[in-house]
Amino acid sequence: MAQQTNTQAIDPAMPTPRNMPMNLARATYLANYGSGWPEEFASEELAVPATMPLDWSKVQAFLQACQAAGVRYALGAKVPNDDSIPGRDFATVDCSGFVRAAVHRATDPVVPLPDGSVVQQDWVRAKGYAFSSVPDGMLSDAKVRIAFLNPQDSPQGIGHVVLICNGSTAESHGGVGPDARPFDGTGWQAKAKVYLLTS
Repeated sequence: MAQQTNTQAIDPAMPTPRNMPMNLARATYLANYGSGWPEEFASEELAVPATMPLDWSKVQAFLQACQAAGVRYALGAKVPNDDSIPGRDFATVDCSGFVRAAVHRATDPVVPLPDGSVVQQDWVRAKGYAFSSVPDGMLSDAKVRIAFLNPQDSPQGIGHVVLICNGSTAESHGGVGPDARPFDGTGWQAKAKVYLLTS
């Protein structure tokens, strides 16, 4: 489990000075809004789902593969496609790119979660997933949740998104990359919007 700085504790998607993108505004836009509005979101029926068919062991396998390959964090960096292999096809990924790729790999049939943390939260709300709470995210109840830090709650205006199960995250964050950390409601997590994906 990686150590975090005071800045990362409240601004987890902010890159370190060493990894600062050439165009911070463009990279921030990609992290928050992705590279485009997916057709699936625009056209599919937005009915309340029974539950997301998500296998947490596959999320963990993707996380471990990224870590083993030395994948790092880069604001605005995405996984090219659902067949991309960590370390070969991509070496960096931001928070929303990691969560999108993890959900695509861990659901069958594939749940078309879009890119960009702001767009992802809009999609989760539109699909009718139940609003949860920060304390719920700390539970060891085997349920999978998703938590968002809105850009307006971040010092640099960069949103963040993580998957949570049994009080631990699966995420990609500034200064580290793909990582698992306790979801304990401190720092940025105190401001998080949490939703229940599985029951």
